[in-house]
Amino acid sequence: MKKTLILGLYLLSTTTFAQDILPESNPDHEFAYEDIETVQFSNYEEAANWADLVAVVQVVNIDYQKTRKLNAKGQAFLNILVPYKGAKKNELVIVNESGFEDDACYYPDRENEGARYLVFLKQTTNEMEYVGFKPLCQLQVLINELGRYALRYPLDTDLALPEDAPQAMRFADPHAVIDATEWSYASREKHMEKFASELSEDSDLFQKYYYLTYTQGVDLGVVRKLMNIPIKQRIRSKQL
Repeated sequence: MKKTLILGLYLLSTTTFAQDILPESNPDHEFAYEDIETVQFSNYEEAANWADLVAVVQVVNIDYQKTRKLNAKGQAFLNILVPYKGAKKNELVIVNESGFEDDACYYPDRENEGARYLVFLKQTTNEMEYVGFKPLCQLQVLINELGRYALRYPLDTDLALPEDAPQAMRFADPHAVIDATEWSYASREKHMEKFASELSEDSDLFQKYYYLTYTQGVDLGVVRKLMNIPIKQRIRSKQL
């Protein structure tokens, strides 16, 4: 059954997701729900050394069981966009999670083309399966107007950055804009203060609409250097 699941995921990873063929959990497969200790790191290099998988990923699908509308157990299926350690581009990986802890690594449902994250994950005893803990299992990545990946700033982690790393940015990413129409005034103010987001308004004949837009980011190249992951040289046929 394990081989069947892995083969199915491989086929899905080579299929265009625009065809609406999305991976789902196989109820007959024994996923490895392994407990993982939350670790406090001093810097990005420590986090990268700890992790088996470091990459920019995109959410393809989630399959969670819920208890009273809260995620209780299940899988997230992620596509590797930029591999730094332990993976190859366009691989499909699974992140298992169970329980209700605050740092449990549940991902949001896929919206638009799927949210992107920088992830630090540990492999389980099963191939292609990983576990992690927040915030380092999902640091939000956005595309800026220059087409470059950037971490949304302020970050959800206290890991130190160079003073000049955070920059004002304009984003060309649907996930950089939040529909806050149904939020209270206090909730919108709190978000603006915490995430340096800007409030904008729109309206039609029936109501006003409120949107919050992220305005700051950290170029991912800065964090890549801080992780200090050795770059593996490609061996070309002429070198053999």
